[in-house]
Amino acid sequence: MNQAYAELESKIAEIKALDHMMDLSNWDESTNMKPASAPNRAEMVATTAALRQRLIADEGFGELLERAAEGELSDMEAANVRVAERTRKQSIAVPEDLLKESKRVQSECHTVWARNRPLNDWVNTLPSLEAVIRVSIEMSQCLAEAFQLAPYDALMNQYETGNLQSDIDSVFDEIKTFLLREVPNVESDQISPLPFSESFSDTDQLKLAEFSMRELMFDFDRGRLDQSAHPFSCGTANDARLTTRLSANDFTHSLFAVFHETGHARYTQNQPNQWVMQFVGEPTGMAVHESQSLFMEMQICRSDAFLEYIHPMIRLLLRRNGSDASWSLENFKRTVRHVKRDLIRVYSDEMTYPFHIFLRYAIEKQLCNGDLQVKDLPDAWNDGMMELMGIDTRDDFTNGCMQDIHWYEGLFGYFPCYLLGAIFAAQLYQACVRKIGDQTENVRQGDFSAISAWLAENIHSKGSLLEGQTLIRTVTGEELSATSYLSHLNRRYVNS
Repeated sequence: MNQAYAELESKIAEIKALDHMMDLSNWDESTNMKPASAPNRAEMVATTAALRQRLIADEGFGELLERAAEGELSDMEAANVRVAERTRKQSIAVPEDLLKESKRVQSECHTVWARNRPLNDWVNTLPSLEAVIRVSIEMSQCLAEAFQLAPYDALMNQYETGNLQSDIDSVFDEIKTFLLREVPNVESDQISPLPFSESFSDTDQLKLAEFSMRELMFDFDRGRLDQSAHPFSCGTANDARLTTRLSANDFTHSLFAVFHETGHARYTQNQPNQWVMQFVGEPTGMAVHESQSLFMEMQICRSDAFLEYIHPMIRLLLRRNGSDASWSLENFKRTVRHVKRDLIRVYSDEMTYPFHIFLRYAIEKQLCNGDLQVKDLPDAWNDGMMELMGIDTRDDFTNGCMQDIHWYEGLFGYFPCYLLGAIFAAQLYQACVRKIGDQTENVRQGDFSAISAWLAENIHSKGSLLEGQTLIRTVTGEELSATSYLSHLNRRYVNS
C-alpha cells in the first residue's frame, strides 16, 4: 500500500465515523427520542454534517486524493478513491451554510411530521415541509451545476449514481402501460380473501418478526429490531438496525415490512467488514439496496414455496390453531397476493405498488422544476391517485401526501429507487436461478442458505467496487430492462 493511500484511508475513517454517528442519531430520533429533544438534536445533526463536509472539502484531503490515485492500487482501493473523489465533488458543490440549514430543517420537519401525521394536520406541517423543499431545490441546483446534470437528475444521483430520467422514463412507461391494462383483469379474476376477524398483540407480532428474521439468516448478535412510525433499515455490518410498524388489525403489514427490511439488513450485515470504515465498503447505491429488500420481500417471501413454509409457524406464533377458514393456507396466499388499489404504498401489492412510485416521481419532478407549489401538493396528490388508481384522497392527508417520511426528511430523488429495485430484483432472481438452480424445494423447507450465499458473493460483498447499474449488468448480463420484471408479474398474477 502506498503511503499516500494509507493516509487517505485514515482520513476517510474519520469521515465514516461521523457518518455512522449520524446514522445512529437518525435511528434514535425515529425510535426513542422525545419530541421535546428535537431542536437540540437538529442542531447537533447540522453541526456534525458541517464538520464532515469540512473534512472532505479540505484542500489537504484533495491533495491526498490526487497523490493516492497516482500509486499502485488494488481494485477495491481504486474504487475507494473513485467514491471519495465523487463524495468530495458533492461536498464542495454545496455551501456549508446551505448544508447546515438543510440538516436542521430536515431534522425539525421529521419531528413535525411524526407529531402531525396521526392528527391529519397538514396545515401545521406545511411550513416545515416548505423549508425542506426550498433547501432541497437549492441543493439540486448546486449539484446540477457541479455534475452538469438536470436538477432532478442531480438529486437522483445522490442515491444511485448514473440514474437519469432519460434512461428510466421509457422503462417506467412500459411498466405503466402493462399495469394499466392488466390490473383490472387481475382484480376481476381473483378470489377475494376472507378477512381476519381477530386482533393481534404487539408481543405476538414481534415474536413472529424475530423468528422470521432469524429464518432469513439475520444475525441478532450484530443487529436489532425496533418499532418506528415508518419502517426503515440502517447501520453497519456489525450493527444493523431495522424497524417495523405494527398493526393490530392485520399482522401481514408488519410481517412483510420485516421481510423487506431484513433484505436491506442482510445486505448491510454482509458488507465487506474490512472496508466498513471506508467509502468502498458502503452499498453501491440505493436502487441496488432496494433490490435486496424486494428480492427478499417479493421474489422469495410472496412465493408459493415460502408461504407454504412460513404458514404453520405463523399460526403457531400468533396462536391461531383453530379450523377457521380465514387461517387456511389458500386464504393466506390470497391475502398476501391480493391485488387491490390501496391508499398506502408500503401496504400495496406487487401489481399496484408501481402506481405509487409513478405518482411520487411525477410530483417530485414538478416540485424540483418549480411547476408545483408545496401548498398545492395535496391537490396534485389527489389528481394523481384518481388518475392512476381511482382513489379520492381529498382531506385525507395522513394516508395521502403525509404517509411517507421521505419528503419530510429531504429525500427527494429517492422514490425511483424502489421501482428500479424491483426491476433489479427480478433480473437478479433469474440470474440466481441460472447459476445455482431452482431453489423452490429448498425454500419450501426453510433453507435459504444457497440464495443467501449467492447474494453475499455477487452483491453484498462487493461494496461499492462497481456502480449500481454496472454491478447489475455484470451479475445478470443484462442492461436495465422491464423484461424480467414483467415476466415475473405475468407468471405470478396474470397467467396464474
